[in-house]
Amino acid sequence: MKLDLDRLSRLAVFRGLPRKDLADLLDYFAARGRTAAAGEIVVREGAPAKRFGILLAGSVNIVRYSFGGREKILGHLTAGECFGTSFVLARAPVYFANIVAAEPTAYVLLDGDRVRTPRRACGATHAEILSRLLGILAARNIQLARKDECLTQRTTADKVMAYLRMQAEESGRRPGAPFEIPFTRQQLADYLNVDRAALSTEIGKLARRGLLETDGKIFRLR
Repeated sequence: MKLDLDRLSRLAVFRGLPRKDLADLLDYFAARGRTAAAGEIVVREGAPAKRFGILLAGSVNIVRYSFGGREKILGHLTAGECFGTSFVLARAPVYFANIVAAEPTAYVLLDGDRVRTPRRACGATHAEILSRLLGILAARNIQLARKDECLTQRTTADKVMAYLRMQAEESGRRPGAPFEIPFTRQQLADYLNVDRAALSTEIGKLARRGLLETDGKIFRLR
């Protein structure tokens, strides 16, 4: 896929940077545009951690598979977010999880060694990109902390409500407005580490108590 500089310059990690410096750095980073169909593995667990990606469109799930092939979703990333960054910047030898396209997705891959190595000709712009990548990683750590908050709730109902409150806040909509979650019921059960049937039962109970309304992936907290 041919890189679109205008499209890339709208991403938070590149927004507002000098256009010529950005073009030179993308060439230096050996940037490569890619697309993936829904369900396609973008990064495979155990592969060498040489490159990381930035999502241009679509979304991906961070997934691990059990020995029996069961899918375990660790996280969900949308356009503008990065994947594989921690592995590359930390010089990890391999990726420990799979990145799987949740829908038709476009992304750009960057060479990790070059991103870590400042280029003198565009030093200030390169430093700004690294600073923004650190900011993205910090935001990701906050999301992981919030996920831990969901998983450490004592009951399935409490896990569901903690997750839905988190999603409602991250949607940016006014309190009480409907919002969409990225997971099916099975995926949500795996994400929260609960039984699928128990999850559906608790969502039904919460709805009957008037605490939420739901229609598929659409929820509204009362």
